[in-house]
Amino acid sequence: MHEHRILLAEEDLEHSRQLQEYLHLLHYSAEVHHSGLTALQRLQEPDTPEMALLSASMTQMTGLEIGLEIRRRSRRRQLWLMLMSGSPNPDEVIMATNAGIDEFLAKPVDFQDLRMRIRTGERVQNLYAELSDSAMAMEFHCTHDPLTGAWRREAILDLIFKETDRVQRQQTPVSIVLLDVDDFTNLNMKYNSNVADRLLKLLANRLRRQLRSYDALGRYADDEFAIMLPGCTASEAAAKAEKIRLAVANRPFIVEGNEISMTACLSVAVSLGRSPLIVLREAETGAFACQAARP
Repeated sequence: MHEHRILLAEEDLEHSRQLQEYLHLLHYSAEVHHSGLTALQRLQEPDTPEMALLSASMTQMTGLEIGLEIRRRSRRRQLWLMLMSGSPNPDEVIMATNAGIDEFLAKPVDFQDLRMRIRTGERVQNLYAELSDSAMAMEFHCTHDPLTGAWRREAILDLIFKETDRVQRQQTPVSIVLLDVDDFTNLNMKYNSNVADRLLKLLANRLRRQLRSYDALGRYADDEFAIMLPGCTASEAAAKAEKIRLAVANRPFIVEGNEISMTACLSVAVSLGRSPLIVLREAETGAFACQAARP
């Protein structure tokens, strides 16, 4: 069985030993801290355990204070916090709930009660993970073209506007390359729509292989792509555009047993902070066009 991790913050050495042994029986690896301050520091790290069992009676920093500090910070991942107290009272329970504590246990901890609280945390965290995955899938669907996986037109424009803001602050260039497939309408008529869609998908994959990890590829129109190249000057972007043109033209695409050749026209525009609308208009009109766009 897979062993999960839990952070245990408890100054009482004997109690922490007993809890650690019981957590091991539940297939949990207990990461023990005897200081509230070190426990808080650990819980702020990216690879922290997803559950924490905190004592309310630690001297440097109590479990309640840890909970308040953790919940004060924005976290994308759910962290299940359980507070142990030797003398719980209604006011303390209310304070713990307001501090973002998920479960409250009396000390010394009843092991069966702890088991139930941990199982509840597991169910909540599994649900949270499913919802998070669904939200990420929804976000990807909203921002990416379902056929090619490239950014949608609105999303690539948003990225260009954000990059322009950065360019204005840092005075570094950003280049925009527009790629338009030659005679794609005729290709669509010659073959069926499934072949045409497959061509666009293969083209997008081939374009990605020519780009850096921080470049951005967007589907600008049906057979047109926009490429954002942060940090590229006009000459560098023109060289990149020529490399992309050759990558498209020099090797046919294989679809349903057919070898289909494609060519593309590319144009480049560069910004040092000018309005993206002006830069895109320059690219659309070919102000910095790669004149050797066709083989």
